[in-house]
Amino acid sequence: MYYRFDPRPKINLALYRNRVQGELKVSYEKEINDFVERNRDEILQVLSELVQIRTENIPPSGNEKKGQEYLYNKLTEFIPEKDIEVFDTDEIEGIKEHPLFFPTIDGMKRRYKGRPNLVATLRGRGGGSSLVLSGHVDTVPAGEEHWKIFDDPFSGKIKNGKLYGRGSMDMKGGLVASLFAIKCIIELGLGLKGDVFFESVVDEEYGGVNGTLACRLRYPNIDFAILSEPSGLVSGIETRGGSDWKISIKESGEGGITPIGYEIPNPIYKLSKVAISLEKYNKERNKIVKVPDAYKENPFLPLLTFLFYAGGKECFEVKGVPTEAYLHFWVETFAGMEEDEVMEDLIGFMHDELNQYQEFRNNFPNFERVTRYLSGHRTDRNHPALNSLRRSFKAFGIDYIKKGVPHACDAFSFKLASKTDVVVLGPKGSNPHGLDEYVEVESVMNLIKIMAYMGIDYSG
Repeated sequence: MYYRFDPRPKINLALYRNRVQGELKVSYEKEINDFVERNRDEILQVLSELVQIRTENIPPSGNEKKGQEYLYNKLTEFIPEKDIEVFDTDEIEGIKEHPLFFPTIDGMKRRYKGRPNLVATLRGRGGGSSLVLSGHVDTVPAGEEHWKIFDDPFSGKIKNGKLYGRGSMDMKGGLVASLFAIKCIIELGLGLKGDVFFESVVDEEYGGVNGTLACRLRYPNIDFAILSEPSGLVSGIETRGGSDWKISIKESGEGGITPIGYEIPNPIYKLSKVAISLEKYNKERNKIVKVPDAYKENPFLPLLTFLFYAGGKECFEVKGVPTEAYLHFWVETFAGMEEDEVMEDLIGFMHDELNQYQEFRNNFPNFERVTRYLSGHRTDRNHPALNSLRRSFKAFGIDYIKKGVPHACDAFSFKLASKTDVVVLGPKGSNPHGLDEYVEVESVMNLIKIMAYMGIDYSG
């Protein structure tokens, strides 16, 4: 499907021609610094406005379109419309047959109509390496809990150098940095050899990744990618993996209140034992797990139990003992760990733990995967792009630190679905997916500088 978003600002053709005809300079740190300072107010305005647009991923669908429309209109100010492509995930030929395509979430079919991916191309002269600055525009929902710094979880307001709002850190700060990095390259009049791409995908949250997969299949030959997931402004050369699981317990009988003569089986008691056993498993596995070098400073591998449900949400919904109970948990892995082996180990441990209770011996809980397994990713340490990235940090006096990022994301899909290797590089901030999520303003500015320099150095 070809989208046309309105209104569309007019491109500055003189600016674009200047970029195409320009000569590469030997040194451009000062020019990049000047660009960022000159455009600081606009950068913060664009980031604030994008955060204010609710692009929540609400399975099995999502509300990303207005955010993509906003980014599209910004891009048309400095990139010709013919070089901007907008397409739905499931219209990519062969995507539904691809082994990485995951069609469901918690048994529901994912829906992609009206949830476009967005890719803009800054075309080079030819003969250079290509680079994509990639990120996702969808966010997790704000939730119902009260935010403390600003009441509105989509405020986009700044306090003490921090811009607050759902998605500010994860990952609209990175998206806006990518957009202005490309604008910077154009304004500096640097005619690059290789193509540089801006990419905003949908449906990354909740183990989606299908938007990223669509872009990899559409653009399979890009040489390298910067994925601007939160990394604390360090070079994320490794990511973790993991998946969401659901444990269900169902009791026979009618539930309700206690009749005379016998006790009603209570799934809440059983599920409590399951939760405690999960906690014990995670402590035990962290004693023996082999920690990769990239995670020596942050070796803990979490298992997160994040939903425990039985009966109802409010007291007055509940009329007695329920017959069903379930919990959701996330089990995290390092790159190189296979899901089948991880779950075999976990379920074996749970069998041993729960068999000490009579009520579990002939009624083991049901384990069901809710989302796809996100593999961990390891960047090729010898990739020439990392040399460009190191120089980009050094140019602005920023310490170049390489380590593993403490979360899973869509990085794994790049090499599995295309020739593109990837490093995770995003801004500093805190509380992604949580209350009072924020991104540090200066970190966004520094990220623009690094990305712009990287585009020039690597693709020039």
